[in-house]
Amino acid sequence: MKHMILAAERGDAAAQFNLGVVYDNRLDDNGHAVKGGRTESLKWLRLAALQGLVRAQTKLAEVYAEWPSTSANDMNACAWYLLAIDNSTGAHRQKAQSGYDRVSARLEPEQNEAARRLARRWNPARGE
Repeated sequence: MKHMILAAERGDAAAQFNLGVVYDNRLDDNGHAVKGGRTESLKWLRLAALQGLVRAQTKLAEVYAEWPSTSANDMNACAWYLLAIDNSTGAHRQKAQSGYDRVSARLEPEQNEAARRLARRWNPARGE
C-alpha cells in the first residue's frame, strides 16, 4: 500500500485509480481494513479521472451515483459518465452509457443540461 500511495502522490494515474478503489472498498489487497472511506476515494479517483483515465472517470461516476441520490451527486455522476462515454469504446463505453442512462433518468431536463455543461467544460490541461 505504501508504494501505491507514493506513486499516487507522484501523479501516477493508475496508482491514483487503484488507491481510490481501495478506499472505496475500505479493504486493501490482503483484505485488511483501510481508513479513509469515500472522501479519500473521491480525492484519488478524481485526480486519476482528470488525467483522462477512463476507468477512473467511470468509477468516479459510480461512486457519485451510489451516494444518496441528490441532484448534485447525480449531476456529478452524469458528467463523469459523459466523459467516460466520450473517451472509451466497446464494453467500457457501454458500461458508462448504461450508468448514464440510469442516473440521468433521475434528473430534471435542466439538471441533465447542467451535467452536460460540466462535462463539456472539463479540460485535462487546465486540471478542471
